[in-house]
Amino acid sequence: MAQTKKRDVSIVERRLKSGQVFSAGSKPIPLIDPEQWEVRIVNSQIHDTHLWSMQADKGWVYLAPEDLAVSPNEIGFRVQDGRVVRGTHGQEVLMKMPKSDYRAIQKAKDAQNRQNTFGKKQVKAAIVGAAGQAEGSQSAEFLDAQLNQVRIVDTRERVPLDPNEN
Repeated sequence: MAQTKKRDVSIVERRLKSGQVFSAGSKPIPLIDPEQWEVRIVNSQIHDTHLWSMQADKGWVYLAPEDLAVSPNEIGFRVQDGRVVRGTHGQEVLMKMPKSDYRAIQKAKDAQNRQNTFGKKQVKAAIVGAAGQAEGSQSAEFLDAQLNQVRIVDTRERVPLDPNEN
């Protein structure tokens, strides 16, 4: 059986075919167990205590080199002081959190954001304020009295990011 030679595709050619000509996009970090961990690249130079805060206040831990499915060099990182880092001084550090914890935190943050943004009081105040500015205080007073009976329902739906995804 004759072997066919694999054709080398240039980076530019691959980028043009990908449909992402403006950005190469971020690459996923290949993990041995990707279902277990949420991974984040943390810039330690945001402030002096940023890495400490990520651990003590937010629950992230350093990703171990053994968690990677490839060598750190293959994805542009290196091991420094037992941490997987990149940057001239190792200022960008890979950190991880169990996905179940990450999802719970995201769900709680989403609920709080929705309450702060779409809570009954906030929506009512926005409507009454807009009516007052556009139509005067009489219409704002009328709406203020009437909106006590309004029920606001918030829903979510899945929106595919990939146009080919159904």
